[in-house]
Amino acid sequence: MIHFNYPHYPLQWYRNANPVSGNAGQFNYKVLRQGGELAAWCWMGVWCMEKTKDVKERRFAFPDKQEQEQQESVDQAIAWLREEFGAHPRAEIEARDGFFTTGPYTPPAPEPPQE
Repeated sequence: MIHFNYPHYPLQWYRNANPVSGNAGQFNYKVLRQGGELAAWCWMGVWCMEKTKDVKERRFAFPDKQEQEQQESVDQAIAWLREEFGAHPRAEIEARDGFFTTGPYTPPAPEPPQE
């Protein structure tokens, strides 16, 4: 059985805007500080975030120089990811045929500006 185990990083990792990413079976995630926020994304499948159509995103306040609130933001992001992981059936998380049954998503090309 696949379990979701988020790695432990010190707050300095997030303060420096280093990404945390990983997967548990077909469940993928990424966490990254962006300005005064901590952004968390998750998606299902074998493809990277940029090649996946249905990516969920949640943002948490990440105030400067307030260590306790920063840690709470990290804890909230991890709790949200655990909740999202738990919302998927085990068969979907543990599926092994993703490369054979899906293709990467390619967003439509932007329309040229009209004059």
